[in-house]
Amino acid sequence: MGNKVTWLVFKKELMDTFRDRKTLIISILIPLILFPVLFGVIGKSMDKTEKAVENNLKIAVSDEAGQSNLAKFLKAQKNINIIESNNTDEDVKSGKILAALYIPKNLEEGISKENTVNIQLTYDNSSQQSQMAMSALKSYIEAYSKEIVSERLSKRNISGDILNPISVELKTSVKESEGFGKYMLSLMLPLMLVIYSVSGPMGAAVDLGAGEKERGTLEPLLTTQAGRMSLLWGKFLAITTLGLITTLASLIGLFIAMQQKGGLFNGASGSLDTGVILLIGLVTLLLTMVFGALELAVSIYARSFKEAQTYISPLMIISFVPTYATYMLDAKSIETYYFHIPLANAVCLLKEFIAGIYNYTHIAITFGWIAVYILASVLFARYMFSREEVIFRT
Repeated sequence: MGNKVTWLVFKKELMDTFRDRKTLIISILIPLILFPVLFGVIGKSMDKTEKAVENNLKIAVSDEAGQSNLAKFLKAQKNINIIESNNTDEDVKSGKILAALYIPKNLEEGISKENTVNIQLTYDNSSQQSQMAMSALKSYIEAYSKEIVSERLSKRNISGDILNPISVELKTSVKESEGFGKYMLSLMLPLMLVIYSVSGPMGAAVDLGAGEKERGTLEPLLTTQAGRMSLLWGKFLAITTLGLITTLASLIGLFIAMQQKGGLFNGASGSLDTGVILLIGLVTLLLTMVFGALELAVSIYARSFKEAQTYISPLMIISFVPTYATYMLDAKSIETYYFHIPLANAVCLLKEFIAGIYNYTHIAITFGWIAVYILASVLFARYMFSREEVIFRT
């Protein structure tokens, strides 16, 4: 009887939820479209910014001597655009120029005497373009310095190879085209999945608890022969299913974003095999169950739809703390104690899966804790649903 009632409640709640077109749009279409658009725009924006700096390096050069060979060397570069500036500090800060170079009067004299001469490079460390310009200018100055060193050595009949006793040949463990995309995936995917694990079941949880109270449909439902636990499990499964659908839609959207050429994850689509995707889906499902039960319990406690939203909204902010705390961790050097921290353990495990790491100790610890979270959340929801003063709280 109990299982039959649970199944009937589950079907009824899902059908009621999907009758609302707004639910379909918010739960499925937006996550499905959001990621390809968002990460496609971010990837193209980053590429556009990089090319804009590379192709038009706007700098100011203050050359006290007026005829330094370094200034001539820089002006000869095709992508460098020399801009006249009366106040380089202000122009760099305002973005009129990306960087400014000050060349002292004694540069050529110091070089001829084989002394070290200091030059000043001004850039805006709060600007991405200015930092890129600084890196490009430093590489040009280093190239010019190597030419000077080479001339000095040739005068002494010494080969320039003496300065390079060891030549380093770089070999990547991951395809170069996939490396950056995989790195960005390890940063963004866990964060997005946690967000959707929290937000996915939220709408349904608020509606199936406080919403039913507000509409006056919860009391008649409790007068039927159906047991309270059967009603609770039916609602809980409906909320979990809706949350999982939202998360799956976001995963599909993310996979589409990974296929985009020139997007943020360009080249990373082949880095996740079927096993990794299934494990990521399992972790996400379990997290959705945790938050679904918690949100249902809070929703049952609330007097109204609005009050339930007020109580549940901070849950999103709280979940960000452990998620962002592990945001920049390297998947290959995560310490074990992180896997005992709620949510942080799930994020760390997702990072390891994306990197192709299967640490069975970390997997056991994380899944063990998630099982405890699910049990505690369900028991909390059951406690709330069994109390008359909570059910009929107005």
